[in-house]
Amino acid sequence: MCGGGYHRGSHAEQRLSHAPTPCLLGATASGKSAVALGCARATRGEVLACDAFSVYRGLALLSAAPVAPPEVPHHLVGILDAGQRFSAAAFVAAADRLLEDIRGRGGTPWIVGGTALYLRSWLKGLGAPVARDEALRERLKREANEQGPQALHARLLALDPARALQVHPHDERRLIRALEIIAATGAPASAARGQWEAPDRVPARLVGLSRTLDDLDRRIAQRTELIFEAGVLEEARAFLAADPSPEARKALGLEVLAEVLAASRSEASAREEITRLTRRFARRQLTFFRSFEDVTWLDVAPDEPNERTAERVLALLPP
Repeated sequence: MCGGGYHRGSHAEQRLSHAPTPCLLGATASGKSAVALGCARATRGEVLACDAFSVYRGLALLSAAPVAPPEVPHHLVGILDAGQRFSAAAFVAAADRLLEDIRGRGGTPWIVGGTALYLRSWLKGLGAPVARDEALRERLKREANEQGPQALHARLLALDPARALQVHPHDERRLIRALEIIAATGAPASAARGQWEAPDRVPARLVGLSRTLDDLDRRIAQRTELIFEAGVLEEARAFLAADPSPEARKALGLEVLAEVLAASRSEASAREEITRLTRRFARRQLTFFRSFEDVTWLDVAPDEPNERTAERVLALLPP
């Protein structure tokens, strides 16, 4: 339970019955999942995980998937097989459906997670979908293999400078998608993101957890050690054997663990590399989240109990 006397049927629960959807966001290892439990317990809440990888079964350790106690239902956690695909569009559709279901049974939905693209897409909408063009994709992949992804970036720069500035010259996947959108619509790919400047399509209350970089780095290093002790290598072995989809293969650290399993990297090296990659990823998350409007950021001290942080989050919700 949250401290300060929060409980089911409390004022905190009553004032959220018709309020904007609370969203708890922040970098990986910032403590979102633990704080969300306290908030959900206080508001008859259910958690919707806004995460691109905890949605997969068999990836709980590597994705830091939340562990759901019986009294706090969690959704979009461990629901897909490794070979299935997931996307921002899939998250938006699932979240809309779940929000309606949860509110229909008198609960409070809490959107919690660190996949900023999914949350931004849910808030702003996705616009008209652009279908995949497999023939075009194959041609662009061959071009990237023969000339390097920089050739695709140069083409995108000529067609859509605004989007080209947002995509790294070596990010083949995003370069191909941007060129695919241009080919299908005849308009710049950046235009498809124009709706992100528009008002939110749904009412929401965004609260972010902010820690010092030193504290965040310490927590990331600690979590890396814990997942190795808990058997993340065996988890990766089983997950890779299940032939994961291209989306699932992007799980942070999975390729590093594959190198250990193939005896081309030591376990000690993998621990260091996953820690480094996770720290870099956390900084990218923060940069993306800082671009969101109307986020209230809470500075969390290293020794602050999760229950106290949950109280502070609840105090920010609508009166």
